[in-house]
Amino acid sequence: MISYLISRLFNSLNKEKINYAILRNYDSMPNKPKDTEYFDLDMLVVNKDLKKFNEIINQVIKNEEASLIKTFKRSYVHHFRIVKSNNKIFENVQIDVHTKGQGWWGFYYLLENEILKDRTKYKEFYVVSDFHCHLFNWLDKLLWGKTVKPKYSKPIKQSMQINIDKLDHFLNKIIYSKKVIFNIKNIFLNQDENTEATIAYRKIILRNIIFWSILNHPFKTCYWTIEFFVRELMLRLFPSGLFVIIKHENPFCKNFYLTLKNTAIMGQISLFVNLNQKNKLQFFYEYFKTIWPIVRIQGLVVCIFDKIDFKNKLTLTSEILENEESNHSLVAQILSEYKKGNMIGFPNVTINNK
Repeated sequence: MISYLISRLFNSLNKEKINYAILRNYDSMPNKPKDTEYFDLDMLVVNKDLKKFNEIINQVIKNEEASLIKTFKRSYVHHFRIVKSNNKIFENVQIDVHTKGQGWWGFYYLLENEILKDRTKYKEFYVVSDFHCHLFNWLDKLLWGKTVKPKYSKPIKQSMQINIDKLDHFLNKIIYSKKVIFNIKNIFLNQDENTEATIAYRKIILRNIIFWSILNHPFKTCYWTIEFFVRELMLRLFPSGLFVIIKHENPFCKNFYLTLKNTAIMGQISLFVNLNQKNKLQFFYEYFKTIWPIVRIQGLVVCIFDKIDFKNKLTLTSEILENEESNHSLVAQILSEYKKGNMIGFPNVTINNK
């Protein structure tokens, strides 16, 4: 089971004294959260320990006879997609290892050492403090998503009320307007307000985070922002999602897509589309309109299309989709190909099933 791999990983991290903390959704550890369809584990690892962390996770994957099907890096997080097969059943986990701290587009409002010095022990795992957990959840949803989902609203508000002095200290660190600080705190303290109301202060918070990062860490911020845009550009040119073309449609294609969806994309966005009625020009129009936006954000697209031969990709030429035994083997081959890099406009794998 994938939970054994998780337990072994964190036992090794603790033994080697790696300075880390799980950021959120750790109540069910080492098992997958019950309220999600996929296992997505976010953690922070101090920068100086990243090399050792990589050695440990690769050794654990090898010892557990699992597969590291994909790794890719952003400036602020390293992604590890891991699959373990047992009796033809695939289990998976995506481990997102954050670095430097917490911020937005290369501008940081809390650095790694500030976060990790307040970490606490939960079961056999180290986790961020309750205040940091909900602070990150609030600002992550606010700054990146431009909203706060209702299901996160109440836990965030309760934590901010309990840790109002810490919230006050944090806001005074990054925001210069006492009135804005008072208004934000009042949203959390007022029983008639909810966390979503802080969206009114998104632009002010974001502007102050940018100014704070530049003023306090000018050289690092310059490097971090350049690194952010370079890595994001690379992820667009070499998308990290999985794009599979099946040459001919049959009744088994949709079932195969569902199997692959549950195995390879860890709950990200997915799409099954038949473009056999399109010509080559229309195919590339549809690619950039609907397919590329998904595969560039680590999603899955399975596409039916028979008018282009992508000869530089793995091509499988049997009626493999109809056979459950072979289907399992096919998924394993696709995951092996998925580990390799891929360019914009090309599928990771082509399946000729006729």
